[in-house]
Amino acid sequence: MLKLLNLKATPRSFNISNFFFGNSVTNHEFLVFFRVTIGFIILGHFLAVLGDFDLLFGMNSLIPADIHSVQMYSKIVFYNEIIDFITLYTKSEGLSVTIFQVTYILLCILIIVGFFSRIAAILLVFLQVSLMKSSFYFCYGADFFTSMSLMYIALFPSDDYFSIRNYFWKIKEKSNLTPFRRLFQIHICIAYFVSGFEKITGYNWRNGESVWKAIHLPGFPNDFHLNFDSLGNYPWIFVLAGWFTILVEMLYPLFINIRRTRMIWLCLTISLHLGIALVLNLYFFSAILITWNIANYYFNDEKKVALA
Repeated sequence: MLKLLNLKATPRSFNISNFFFGNSVTNHEFLVFFRVTIGFIILGHFLAVLGDFDLLFGMNSLIPADIHSVQMYSKIVFYNEIIDFITLYTKSEGLSVTIFQVTYILLCILIIVGFFSRIAAILLVFLQVSLMKSSFYFCYGADFFTSMSLMYIALFPSDDYFSIRNYFWKIKEKSNLTPFRRLFQIHICIAYFVSGFEKITGYNWRNGESVWKAIHLPGFPNDFHLNFDSLGNYPWIFVLAGWFTILVEMLYPLFINIRRTRMIWLCLTISLHLGIALVLNLYFFSAILITWNIANYYFNDEKKVALA
């Protein structure tokens, strides 16, 4: 079967075995960029909610943890359970919460500097998921992509390069980066296509209604005090915005993997997320998706493995 997939070698042939397992990806900068940037984003996201920590998490939050847990799988370890376990030794709930917060921050720093970042990512995703599931009704896309990002850091040889671990313990045999990057690229392509396909199957995005509703959510004013009410006289703008989003997402797997259109589609996708950040105040969600795009398709040194 593998021989059938190995096409005759020509300048434009596509060898699926080499594409997934060859040594075509030699630029490790995408790996360093992803680890460091995601570490800073997760740290920034945690610090941003630290002032309202008690209002978001725990039994004394705005929505108590036991209400959040109603829709959760019972085997999940919740934030309150972690705090109760630590309190068995500290005898102080306040100190236990502080230990949890400091541990979370330290794990982010370990990922950033590359000190056994894969182990740190595994521990951090455990804490992050416990927080996310303990505040289910406050979660949004950034939280889910944070979990996935941490799993990729744990899966990838994240601290083989530009890391404290590599500085003190020289890693002589470097891992083949090609399978890791291909897996990541397939994931992001599927994510965008499914998102675009879901939008086009309904009418809200095709007629611009979803865009109009998104920028007029009650109780969520734009941080830059942008007023879009006057655009209501030009409904075609929202129709174009909706179709722009659909086409960028649905056609992402095709044009991002063609060399001649890769940078164009990368810029279009980044501009889409910048618009989401500036208009909808979804800074951390946009930052993570922009990081995913740059890590996958900006640092590019493949040889004879592009789709076109």
